[in-house]
Amino acid sequence: MNPLSQPLTLPCGAVFENRIAKGAMTEGLADPDDRATGRHDVLYGRWSDGGAAMLLTGNVMVDRRYLERPGNVVIDGNGGEAALRSWAAAGTRAGNHLWMQISHPGRQCTRMSSSHPVSPSSEKLKGMMGLVAPPRALEGHEIREIFQRFAHVARTAKQAGFTGVQIHCAHGYLISQYLSPRSNRRTC
Repeated sequence: MNPLSQPLTLPCGAVFENRIAKGAMTEGLADPDDRATGRHDVLYGRWSDGGAAMLLTGNVMVDRRYLERPGNVVIDGNGGEAALRSWAAAGTRAGNHLWMQISHPGRQCTRMSSSHPVSPSSEKLKGMMGLVAPPRALEGHEIREIFQRFAHVARTAKQAGFTGVQIHCAHGYLISQYLSPRSNRRTC
């Protein structure tokens, strides 16, 4: 039997019917108020019908002041709960998992998204050809607020019908900035 068609049980208890997953790709399909749209439903419905056991969304931002790119979905008191439920229903219609990738880009906000990014330190991001502005170091109370934002988005995802979340802590985004000696020049 093909190993890809075998079920997989994760340590958290989630059971995937096969070992095929669609990785996260930023969609850029949000409406002008940073909410999910019917285009998410169409796209994720097609992927759901494709047979993968797990679909992982692109970046869903925890704070509309700091976007990875224009067109990101944001869950930040901006409404859109019905659209999230519709997206979750379309993305799970074939019985597969749909996990929401939740994210904060930290200093990796493009200037189009934020001219005042935040990070563990004011260490500038090098090599982005001026596409990002210099960051401001986060204060302790802001870090606690960001924790709360991640928790809020995870709760909202669950309530909307997403079957899991992935906290994005790679590619130089905020959480990975705390783990990197290149950006974490300050003790918090």
